[in-house]
Amino acid sequence: MNPLKVLVIDDEKVIGNACQMVLGERGHEVTHCLTAAEGLQAIDHNAHDLILLDMKLPDVDGSLILKRIRETSNPSTVIVMTGYSTMANAVEAMKLGAVDYLAKPFTEDDLLKAIRERFPNI
Repeated sequence: MNPLKVLVIDDEKVIGNACQMVLGERGHEVTHCLTAAEGLQAIDHNAHDLILLDMKLPDVDGSLILKRIRETSNPSTVIVMTGYSTMANAVEAMKLGAVDYLAKPFTEDDLLKAIRERFPNI
């Protein structure tokens, strides 16, 4: 199994730290950005296998980041995360290219299950 390059874009440090811990201990490379601006810069400068994206960031709505990811030459698999979980939000995220939707708070098992649906060997 090749390690995944994972980008976490979430303004909650605890979420980023948890994702880094869970995925890092499995050998994956995890970068955490606290703002949309940092996340967009990381997307522009590096290829990522997986992006874990918070839909409610302080500087930009996550849907704008999803649109930007879709426009890149090397689009990543995106799983969105939000504390504002509604069916309408999930549908909108999927229309914009997300492959899955995690409602906060989520467990380690929830995170790994969502990732394994796209990357079975994780």
